[in-house]
Amino acid sequence: MKKQFNKMAGILVCIFFGFVLLFIMNRIDYIWGAISTFLGVLTPFVYAFGIAYILNFPFRFFEKKVFSKIKAKWFQKVNRPLSLALTYLLFFGLLAFFVSILIPQLFENISKLVTNIPSYIKTLKEGFNAFQTWVAERFSIDISFFNGMNNGLADMIKSLADLGNLSNVYGAAVSTAGFFYNWVMAFIISIYMLGSKEFLFKQLKKLGAAFLPTKWMPTIYEIINVSDDKCGKFLVGKVLDSTIIGIMVFICMSILQLPYTPLISVIVAICNLVPFFGPFIGGIPSAFLLFMISPLYSLEFIVMIFVIQQIDGNIIGPKVVGSQVGLIGFWSLFSVLVFGGIFGITGMILGTPIFAAIYTLVGRKTKSRISMKGENAENVIKMDVVKSRNVTNIKAKVSISPRIKNHITADVDDKAEADNSAEDE
Repeated sequence: MKKQFNKMAGILVCIFFGFVLLFIMNRIDYIWGAISTFLGVLTPFVYAFGIAYILNFPFRFFEKKVFSKIKAKWFQKVNRPLSLALTYLLFFGLLAFFVSILIPQLFENISKLVTNIPSYIKTLKEGFNAFQTWVAERFSIDISFFNGMNNGLADMIKSLADLGNLSNVYGAAVSTAGFFYNWVMAFIISIYMLGSKEFLFKQLKKLGAAFLPTKWMPTIYEIINVSDDKCGKFLVGKVLDSTIIGIMVFICMSILQLPYTPLISVIVAICNLVPFFGPFIGGIPSAFLLFMISPLYSLEFIVMIFVIQQIDGNIIGPKVVGSQVGLIGFWSLFSVLVFGGIFGITGMILGTPIFAAIYTLVGRKTKSRISMKGENAENVIKMDVVKSRNVTNIKAKVSISPRIKNHITADVDDKAEADNSAEDE
């Protein structure tokens, strides 16, 4: 009787969960909308964490390196508030300096670009028409490909003509207002995060100790420490490196008297945050924009950006960003492509340090496991997979089952006989 009751209860539970899943599937749009709204509310806190994380480096410098040398008790009481105030004063001072110089020029450049781009594209279209006519007359080949490009340019011109649409302007204004609200609130929240970071960390540690198995905590702390070491230094160094590159591009373009200097400098600096593909993401559209004005401008820009990137890759980058990521070129490219494909631009920027942290943790675990297995694991690592003859020299040192050992021996003997036959012939 009890077995039948338990069986019936299990069936009822399965039916109940089936109805719950059907309800969720039928209301997935509403549920996803609610989740998106909740995540949208948390957006300022995510931004605030990023701001506090980056500003923690100068804050720690002021608190631990500069003001800690003053031993007066009354001063130590104001050490943290003073360090916090100086950190944000330094940050907002630099921000105001760049904004006061760049923003007016950026607005001027963008306004000029929006006004002139239809004429630029029209000129480019006329050039394509002349080029395709020359190709058709000279080589007598099909030019339908160029017709498709002309249609694309016509659609682009039509889209640019709709920039002044009222609904687009209204949507842009709403998005801009939301953008500024999130960032203003993020800066305010970041002050509280940075000022009370030890208290917040202690609360998180208490939650972990209360609700997670105690044996997990050392591993969690190790993951946090490695992630902080890889991500923190990389991000701060990359921001500084991109700022230097932006300033160099601005100076060089000003000397060459190229148009849209402030706009292109900002684009190149921001795109330089992306490893590997950053120079291409920022350089190709900028070169195309200058090409629409004058091919000579585009050529000068390409040569200039190539020289700057060589200086960055060989001198500035290693000095500023350093080699703390610890990845070879293949894994760096892998991390950028994979994380970028999943998370977009954010994944491309953060993919390298995140993967570097994963790479380090997996490497430590691998080394520990190999050490636990002892000499057998070391001998297996030394085995040459391609040249099977080496197995005969090492297989005796490795403890393996008799069935596998006989299989390896047979393979090696067959290989040796084939080699001997080839030598005799």
